[in-house]
Amino acid sequence: MEREIKVKGRTVLYRIVPQKGWAVVVKEDNVLIDNYHHGYPHIHPEREPIKTDDVYEVVEIVVRHIERYGKVKLDKLREELCG
Repeated sequence: MEREIKVKGRTVLYRIVPQKGWAVVVKEDNVLIDNYHHGYPHIHPEREPIKTDDVYEVVEIVVRHIERYGKVKLDKLREELCG
């Protein structure tokens, strides 16, 4: 299942693959958050662990972040997801 959300000129894509995991991408800002391959939810490129494994919660945090800043400010998003 793949979904697309448009917010403030950004495209947030998220995909859920049963039994395998999920991924959230902000295309224009080249941001990837997923729980594939490493067994825990993380944000790339450093694979820093995030505080939730719920894809819908991650999408909501990302969408609210973009609504607030108009784009992804990676350091601030990391604080929101990892803190």
